Amino acid sequence: MFYLQLEKLKKMLNKRGQTSEAMTWIVATLIILVLLGISLYATSLLSKLKITDYKTDGRTQDVVMEESLFSYFSIEDSAVQEKVFESLDKMNREEKFYEDFNSKFQQIKFNLEKNEK
Repeated sequence: MFYLQLEKLKKMLNKRGQTSEAMTWIVATLIILVLLGISLYATSLLSKLKITDYKTDGRTQDVVMEESLFSYFSIEDSAVQEKVFESLDKMNREEKFYEDFNSKFQQIKFNLEKNEK
């Protein structure tokens, strides 16, 4: 009889231990979620404060155009090279680049020819 009561007491204590451990994890999870929410909210507020206008910033170089021109000069097949140039010229007419396309074309061509010699 004493043994049965001891087993019931152990089960009851074990359940209480499991409950308290579960409550600890629930509270910890809620705290983490609240901190995450606060950080996301602060990030969204900070992102609204910094506004970048690329039209007025006056970018000093146009990486897309430079990479495209280097690719153009590295192509050896003239038909493919012509298609790439047509695509770049079309982008230039649509004003997709920030720098002057023709001057950048000449500059890269000159530098590549100078390095080949």
